Amino acid sequence: MNVLITGYANGIGEAVIKKYASMGHFCVGIDIINGEKMDNVVGFIADTRDKDSLNIVKNYLEENKIELDLIIDIAGIHRIASLVETDFETIKKVIDINLTGTMLVNHTFYNFLKEKGKIIIVTSEVSTYTPMPFNGLYNISKSALETYADTLRQELNLLNQQVITIRPGAVETKLAHSSVDAALAFSKSTKLFQKQGEMFHILVSKFFGKTLSREKLANKIYKVSMKKHPKLSYSMHRTPGLVLLNLLPKRMQLSIIKLMLNRNSK
Repeated sequence: MNVLITGYANGIGEAVIKKYASMGHFCVGIDIINGEKMDNVVGFIADTRDKDSLNIVKNYLEENKIELDLIIDIAGIHRIASLVETDFETIKKVIDINLTGTMLVNHTFYNFLKEKGKIIIVTSEVSTYTPMPFNGLYNISKSALETYADTLRQELNLLNQQVITIRPGAVETKLAHSSVDAALAFSKSTKLFQKQGEMFHILVSKFFGKTLSREKLANKIYKVSMKKHPKLSYSMHRTPGLVLLNLLPKRMQLSIIKLMLNRNSK
């Protein structure tokens, strides 16, 4: 099987490409940095937002007459920020990498996908939840990514190709652990939400909880990709507090979050 994977140099992508390569599949990796050298892997430094850099990978596939059985979209970033305070370049960067970068990858490499090929898009558990304050930018990008995946699924279903979404909770990566530090940095930099920022950092530190191992997620993605009739989406390691909160009416959710973040942090 020939597999193209974005974000392969570290985190979830690194674990996923190692899994496929170890099982004897040929992998093409894309990332903005060099990944580890491995058997069965050809890596490219390319920006998923940049058509010209992706064309280098495209030319390689064309020259070597490589068809793809599977595209796995993993590349993404996380930012904690206020939607009304943060600079707009940060907002644009998150949307561009998490959403439009994924769209550009699939658009660029779709013609290499085999007749019965699959596209797996890794979103997040938050993509189906009401956004939390200061995590909303990430929610926006991942919720939009879910809508994109749903729409792409409708189209490719007409051609007997499959689109599958994977929605993991917190995964054991540098990105996940940096969330606590990012919450602290936000609490120190915000001017509009100083009190709420302090409480937000406390809550993130307290409820970060146990993370899902990268290898376990990689194994799940591999098993899903090998199924003839996989489900449309899979959720893993959901956060109990968020699940319970989202069972409530949205107005009640607003009241609870406001109460929690307006508490005295002392």
